[in-house]
Amino acid sequence: MQKKRSVVLAGVGATLGAAGLVLATMLPSSADTTGQQVTTKAEATSAVSYTWRYFECWKPKECHASAVLPKTWKHVDQGDSKTAFLDPTANRMIRFNIWLGDKPPTTVVAGQRKVAALKGTPGLKIQNVYTTTMQSTNSQGKLTLTTVVYTYKSGKTTRWVATRYFGQHGSKQAEREITVGGAPTDYKLLGTALLKATQSFALAG
Repeated sequence: MQKKRSVVLAGVGATLGAAGLVLATMLPSSADTTGQQVTTKAEATSAVSYTWRYFECWKPKECHASAVLPKTWKHVDQGDSKTAFLDPTANRMIRFNIWLGDKPPTTVVAGQRKVAALKGTPGLKIQNVYTTTMQSTNSQGKLTLTTVVYTYKSGKTTRWVATRYFGQHGSKQAEREITVGGAPTDYKLLGTALLKATQSFALAG
């Protein structure tokens, strides 16, 4: 198991410059990006701090996976290589599936299958589907990722979701999956959480 470490994370703006499409392409189609950004009181109180989190653990100090994640979000083991972290203050989350089979498809094909599987979802609007590359910040080399961004209706509520399939060390296979979800107004916060998790994710050993 890797020792707990402190890291210096690149700012979102720097990452956008390097990776091109990471957060800019995750904007809801209805988002107004022309006006001046104003931080409301609600946004200020929902600020998120990040830290290293360890999961897929078989003993308290023997964990299979780690990533930089929201510090206060509740860890929920969902079984079958799936783990979620839930915000106790709002209906938003980040979820990992660290094993997609012995022979996973490419990230592009995984994204296409996701879009196909979503058909028939109430109020579905596919906001974006894109494939890009970036560098890991945790010694995992070049990452290839395909992200599906969409909204749907849950009762009378609209949910904003981004599901990402990615491979590490130059692989184009969909080795891992990370999904974030929340209200459409949470897209920036969720996009940042997804970016940090993607770049920092690693398995032990």
